[in-house]
Amino acid sequence: MKRLLLLIPKCPGPAAGKKWNAVWPADVEAAVTHSMWKLITPGPLVLAKLAQEMGRFEVHLTDEAFQPLNLTKKYDIVAIYTVTPNVKRAYELADFYKKQGTYVVLGGVHTTVCPEEAGRHAHTILIGEAESIWTAFLQDFLMHRTRQIYAQPLGKVSMYRSPIPAFHLIPENARKLIPIQTARGCPHGCHFCNLRSLYGRSYRPKKMQNIEKELRAVKQLNPHATIYFTDDNLFCSSTHADALMQLLQQYSVTWYANTDISFGADPVRIRRAYQCGCRQVLIGLESVNMQNLTGLDETSFKRRHFGRYREWIENIQSQGIGVIGSFILGLDGDGTDVFDKTAEFILEANLFGASITVNTPYPGTVQFHELDAQNRICTYDWNCYTIFNPVIQPKKMSIETLNAGYLKVLRAVHSTEAAKRKLEYFKRKIKEAGNDA
Repeated sequence: MKRLLLLIPKCPGPAAGKKWNAVWPADVEAAVTHSMWKLITPGPLVLAKLAQEMGRFEVHLTDEAFQPLNLTKKYDIVAIYTVTPNVKRAYELADFYKKQGTYVVLGGVHTTVCPEEAGRHAHTILIGEAESIWTAFLQDFLMHRTRQIYAQPLGKVSMYRSPIPAFHLIPENARKLIPIQTARGCPHGCHFCNLRSLYGRSYRPKKMQNIEKELRAVKQLNPHATIYFTDDNLFCSSTHADALMQLLQQYSVTWYANTDISFGADPVRIRRAYQCGCRQVLIGLESVNMQNLTGLDETSFKRRHFGRYREWIENIQSQGIGVIGSFILGLDGDGTDVFDKTAEFILEANLFGASITVNTPYPGTVQFHELDAQNRICTYDWNCYTIFNPVIQPKKMSIETLNAGYLKVLRAVHSTEAAKRKLEYFKRKIKEAGNDA
């Protein structure tokens, strides 16, 4: 048996002792950390299952967000999952294992969009969705005929054949919120999003029978787990979403999801979602400045629906589902008034939560190429690409002004007064909707 480690490195952060922003005080770092949905990276669980099914590998998994990495253990293969904010740590570990004589593989989003860079640190790189090329690599490894590059064409992996992830490898302290992916793809094509660099333009759902098997596996692992459906936009296909909710009605499960604001337009669907266990949705609202929304996605979807934001948030939350609004500060239309306006919107809309980030051009996105051509990218130190730490020169303010205004917004929305007001609002709404508090 060959010993295989699937490794998800931690994100080192932009400065010593700073995980998110180089100038944030400790209390703000802690508040932002506390507000996040924390879960194990789901992709390597699929690769673990595929390796186990071959019967020739002893499979181990370490996600440094949940467990320490034991560098004294020996493996035949170490396969490392990369995203931009963890990639410098990934390269450091890849170089370490190569010196130990271990065969090193790099894959994930950052490796896919920066293959030449990643290739300098690995024996083999995986480009694109990994299911098919991973199996091909493992077979070649056993036959001593591996290649340097295995590349998967965009959008060609069939989700119908996706295996049940190796949920049993999730460490004990990561079993409270467990990921399930039911489909890949999103119709909007946001210029700041690197989704299409990995998945292409298509929307590809799994079979409901396979999703049900995953639900059963998660319930067996932890009957009280909350499920996070990691789909990029769970409700963008009404056919798939309705079938999923029909399935979920057969189970007692609490779940969260990502969606777009149009979810708020259909009170019947919102009610169904609540009845089958939905309690939170993350929605990319992006900006309270409508100027920023023009051209932000391929069809200006967000701009076209901007005038309905408050109404549709109210529709969702009035049924007992909390909306986590996602906002980006420092977009090109933002002046210094954006900070007060963003805080006011979050508080007046009674958002259950807010994910407030700064404009960050990830490699592989339309935005990265545009800002790179304009010489507005201030650093290519990937540790700084946390989405909370400024890495570009804003158009209408200095970086120092952006950081100061950003802190002001965070302190306003995370204040004790704001938390108390939000709690009272949701108690009232749940009571009005006839749901249990």
